[in-house]
This record gives sequence, C-alpha cells and structure tokens, in this order.
Amino acid sequence: MNALAGSETAAIKGREGLKAAGKSWVASVYRDHRPLEAVWRRLEAEGYCTPFQTYDWASCWYETAVAHGLAEPVIAVFSREGGDPAWILPLCLYRKKGLRVISFADLGVTDYAAPVIARDAPRGRREIEGMIRALLGALPSCDLVHFQKLPAEIEGVSNPLLVRRHWRFPANCYGIRLSGPWQEQAEKIMQRRLRSTIRKQKRRIAGKGTVSISEVDRPEALRPALDTLMSMRRTRFEAIGRADMPAAWHEFYYRLATCPKRTLGVSVTTLEVAGEPVATCFGLKRRGAYLAILPSFAMGEWETFRPGMLLFDAMLERHAEETAGEGYFDFTIGDEPYKKRFGGDCLPLYEWMVPRSAIGAAAFLAWRAKGVLRRTPAEPA
Repeated sequence: MNALAGSETAAIKGREGLKAAGKSWVASVYRDHRPLEAVWRRLEAEGYCTPFQTYDWASCWYETAVAHGLAEPVIAVFSREGGDPAWILPLCLYRKKGLRVISFADLGVTDYAAPVIARDAPRGRREIEGMIRALLGALPSCDLVHFQKLPAEIEGVSNPLLVRRHWRFPANCYGIRLSGPWQEQAEKIMQRRLRSTIRKQKRRIAGKGTVSISEVDRPEALRPALDTLMSMRRTRFEAIGRADMPAAWHEFYYRLATCPKRTLGVSVTTLEVAGEPVATCFGLKRRGAYLAILPSFAMGEWETFRPGMLLFDAMLERHAEETAGEGYFDFTIGDEPYKKRFGGDCLPLYEWMVPRSAIGAAAFLAWRAKGVLRRTPAEPA
C-alpha cells in the first residue's frame, strides 16, 4: 500500500521516470511537512538518517522558519509507484542576496545534510544518478540548488548525494568512536597537555565546592535548563564581542526541546560547582551517538578552570558508560582546536551546486572562482 495515499498535499512528479526491479521511481515535492509525519517517522525508525533530518528536527525547523518568514518548506520524496518512500529530503526555498536558493533545511543551524534513506533504497551509481536528475526536475523554480554539509556516510551507509561531482566544504566535523572506558581511551588519544590540564583543573575546581554533572531530557525540565544555557551563552558572547544567534533560532531550540511528541533524543548536560552552573551543553542522541550542538561555559572567575573542557571530559566518560564503550561522541561541525586535542577524528564534509537560471549561473561561477584556492574537487563516491 502506498504510505502517502490520501494525502491532500499536491505532489509534483519529476520529469524523469526511473526503472528499478520493474517498478518506476517518482520524485514528488510537498510544501507541507505535516501530512508526511507518519511515513517520515517510520522511514527514519527503520532506515538511516542524521538527527538533523528526523521529523522532529525538520518539523520544528519548518515551523520556526515559516513563522519568521525565513524560508518555505520543500520536501522531496522518492517513492516506488504504489510503494513506500526510499528517500525523504527536507529542503527549503529561501532568498539570499537576491537569489532564490533551494538547500537542505539549514540556514546555519543544521550541521549535516543527507536524505532519510530506506534500508532497501537503491545503491547503484546509475540508478542514484537518475534519481538525482529526477529530483532536480521536480524542484520548484529557483536560481540555485546548493547542497552543503554533506557527510560521506549516514549511520554507516554511503551518502547517495555524493555520486554527483562535489567539492570539500570549508569546515570539517570531528568525533570519537568510543572503544571502552573513556579514561583508558583518553590516555591513548587525548593530547598529553590537555590531559594534564584537565587533571589539574579538576583538582582546582573541587576546592570551590562539590562538583556534579546532571543531564535532563524531559520537555518540562529542558526549558529551565535551556534558559540557563542561553543566558550563559549570551553573557559569553557579549564578553568576546560576538553576536549571538538570531531570536528565531532561540525559539527553534525551545520548540524542539519542549515538543511533546518528540522521539529524537534531546538533552542539556550541566556541570555545577556548589550548585552553580559553570558549563552546559545542548545535545542530540540517536542510535548510540551523542551530538554536541550548543556548548557554553561561564565567564569571570570560572573561566580559568577551563569548565568547557571539564564538561566535555565528563560527558565523554558518561557516554562511554551509557553505551558500554561502543558509542560515538560527535563534536559536530567546526574546526575548533580542542576537538583534535581530545582525540577527535577529522571527517570532511562536501557540497555541490547546480545553477537553474542565468543569474544562478553567474553566482555558480563566482562560487567556483571564490573557492578555487580552498576547495578541492572530490571524486564521486
């Protein structure tokens, strides 16, 4: 039975039919995520995706973006005729410097981009290339299609979007594959100087009072925990002269954290000394992976104790225990030096762009020229 049958959302079929095992694939585009909730949740539960393409993340993102006039939803769904979806791509249409751009639902808050992929989705290069052509044919009118932050793999499965020619994205991501108790692994992979600093600061900060770490994940408890994090973040950014995130994205994180139907793991972990929060982190959990999204720490007298590093060390130890030493700790996107010092593996991200109009072609050429020194073309996966 077609899982999307009966939907009131209009679907736009791609111009290219794809044949697989005697059945054709159809690329459809939906402008409202809500009719797709049941099939989307089932696909992410049974298939492969990053936390940033789960229904919980995407639906809260769309609701926030639409409420603030930032972007319009564009959800691309690939289905066999008469069957369930093989891919769902949560995309959006927005304006940037006068251009109409289609990208993944991101605008600076989504760290990774990839389809939600069914377990029986196509794996062959030719078929995937045809699916991408059909996707491009189904999308609404725009000047550019720009897919960024594409990881090589999604939960161990190759990212199908990388069969197309792509380039290195200017930022990398970092993570640690846990292989036992964290303190034992840290001796092998953490920078010696950082290990020494953490041991020293643990002793120093203990002199200020009882040190504790707590994690909250219930919607009713997350709101006050987020209040603490956002206040700490605002104070820190003011101190270093850096602009904080726009109000719309503050709203997004609260919306996600307090969503009563949420199945995505969301938590705030806080390091306290004598009951005072000194470092905190908003994170996501999915299938044994923890993703650090919004870390922050207290300024003033606490800054010299390196509370952010102490929190990460404690979180790594905690996650190793929770996953029996077989989890993954993801520092996510960004090339901050501390990620390497902890022993994080550097994983590249990729991007590609397709012009869809004359002004889009000009923008594409400028993008290529601007990035020629820092981007290296990557061979299709």
